[in-house]
Amino acid sequence: MDIVLIDETLDINQTKNYHISIQAGLNGYSFLILDPLRNKYILLKHIQFPDGMTPVMLEDKIAGIHKNDEFLAREYKSVYFSWQSPKYTLIPGPLFKRDCLRSYFEFNQVLDDLDEINYNALQGIDAYNIFVIPSELSNIIYRSCKNVTFFHHVTPFIEHCLINHGGKDHMATVVANTYGNNIDVAVISGEELLLCNTFPWKEDSDLIYFILYVYDQLKLDTAGVPLFLAGEISRKSTVYDLLKSYIGKIRLEKQSEHFTYSYTFNETDHHRFLNLFNLKLCVS
Repeated sequence: MDIVLIDETLDINQTKNYHISIQAGLNGYSFLILDPLRNKYILLKHIQFPDGMTPVMLEDKIAGIHKNDEFLAREYKSVYFSWQSPKYTLIPGPLFKRDCLRSYFEFNQVLDDLDEINYNALQGIDAYNIFVIPSELSNIIYRSCKNVTFFHHVTPFIEHCLINHGGKDHMATVVANTYGNNIDVAVISGEELLLCNTFPWKEDSDLIYFILYVYDQLKLDTAGVPLFLAGEISRKSTVYDLLKSYIGKIRLEKQSEHFTYSYTFNETDHHRFLNLFNLKLCVS
């Protein structure tokens, strides 16, 4: 279902003073507008894509969106674009060299001919996220947006987990974010990222299996270590109830306290757009 939530204080003629965060993937296209003077999000728009979207179809769809959307046609103070994909590799800072991006990525991923390699430095830990964006997609964004910075969706996911669940006095916490047929799972303990991985899933049993697999591999107590859920999941979903029978402490992830939000956003679940809301935190 498409979503359009607009605060009445948004002035479309002032977009050069606003920040825009965009998130794209095979299942949808979303963007947020932030008024930096008030540190307030004043627009959220989500365009749902049909099942079976291919990369070529996606590129045509996104080109059409940028051509016809009145907000995306405007110029902004800064543009952050996040690509949603399971294709990424995390590299510790001491091992990172810019001229080795291809070898890092191909260590556990397949590099397609039309993939463009990018990387993000993680703010909360000494590590880098190596990822790819289809080159034609990046060209579409470059042509449409000035001052654009590219990110992978796992980058704001990790930053959020470290900020919200990290710290010297914090115990272990598991955070799981679903999108399409994938689930990202991160484990934070103190100031450390113990694990971040992406798993494919189709049935509810797949999702439960991979979450319990993480608990088992890291020897985490399912009764005591909390699980925070985000993305395309709700309290009304069957998988939420099923997880409650295995995990003692389950909560839906809360919105970031680093920003304020238009009252219109109360009409949707903030945890669904966890990574998009936190994309701005990835910029130092």
